Amino acid sequence: MRACSATEIKNFLWLLCLILCGCITEYLPTGIDEVADILVVEGIITDDESYITLSRSVTLTDEEDSKISKNYINDAKVYIECEDGTQWEAEPFFNLLGGSRDGQYTIKTGKLDLERQYRLKIEIDEKIDRDCEWYPWNPCPTETVEYRSEYSYPIQTPEIDSIFWTKRGRGQPVMIYLATHEPEGKVLYYQWSYREDWEIRSNFYSIYYPYYCWNTANNRDILLGSAEKTVFGKITDIITEIYPTNKKLSVLYRIDVKQNAISKRAYDYFANIKKNAQQSGSIFAPIPSELRGNISCITDPGRPVIGYVDISTTTKTRRYIPVSEGVYERPIDCIPFSSEELGDTVPAGYISVGGDAYVPESCVNCTYYGTQKKPDDWPITY
Repeated sequence: MRACSATEIKNFLWLLCLILCGCITEYLPTGIDEVADILVVEGIITDDESYITLSRSVTLTDEEDSKISKNYINDAKVYIECEDGTQWEAEPFFNLLGGSRDGQYTIKTGKLDLERQYRLKIEIDEKIDRDCEWYPWNPCPTETVEYRSEYSYPIQTPEIDSIFWTKRGRGQPVMIYLATHEPEGKVLYYQWSYREDWEIRSNFYSIYYPYYCWNTANNRDILLGSAEKTVFGKITDIITEIYPTNKKLSVLYRIDVKQNAISKRAYDYFANIKKNAQQSGSIFAPIPSELRGNISCITDPGRPVIGYVDISTTTKTRRYIPVSEGVYERPIDCIPFSSEELGDTVPAGYISVGGDAYVPESCVNCTYYGTQKKPDDWPITY
């Protein structure tokens, strides 16, 4: 197997930083197509349910836009394996509405045995000739390519102590923090993810438009924390920040945080990727060979793979922030206009809110900011 050239290594590292960190740049180095079609593995093996996302790097280029995006893989076989021979396969995906699974695989293992090692196994049918164009009457020959992560013992994740917010003053963002600790010093490195849900109400009521709506969002960033230099393993870190005029805070906001303890090797891997992508001018900074991830192609060891899959239990907590806590600052918007102010003819998109007062439709129709689908466990707020 030939050694990679400096240019090939540089291009591969650039793509590695870009895909995992969401770094956005208008600069597309020449030759980037040499590292397209690389398998990208995201996720963590944990107790109960593990979520793994598979995709491939794709180069998209046209006259107006050049960027790197991901092409999700929805037809792979994904397993979690225990060293005792037990194996769990990802559940089949069913969506009666015809939606895409976006490369996500769910695997239910139940409780993990902390005294046994686990790993991820992936099988993908790939074209033998990558340049072959597939047609129903002339399908391309394929072979099953197998990828595996390294065997590892699960790490026991401590409970989250609290979720709290701070705000320095009017006009300042609401900063949401997490506090956690492991007093025996057995856990020093963490990775977090979170989901947000919030309620929205229209500024004005109209019998013709929805007044109550809800919205949700899942965090996509890499959130890391280290207690290596703290006392008694205590760590307090920011999870997210929300500007005070954001409608997320206008009625009731909820954040669900998941915490996973991770190994130092996993922490260093993701921290280096974030650092290289965030520092201006250092996007090509070298990543040590030991931080190239823990997933490899068994069928073809020379085939590059992006990703690190660690194994740990998960702890969760939830925090509500109602508008009564004083976090929201209503923006100066939705001020009614008279027909005289709007002109002889009321512009399209303006709605009467009584008398000679008109506002944009977005002020009476909450679906501009959410949907009418309320979370099943949402508390009554009216």
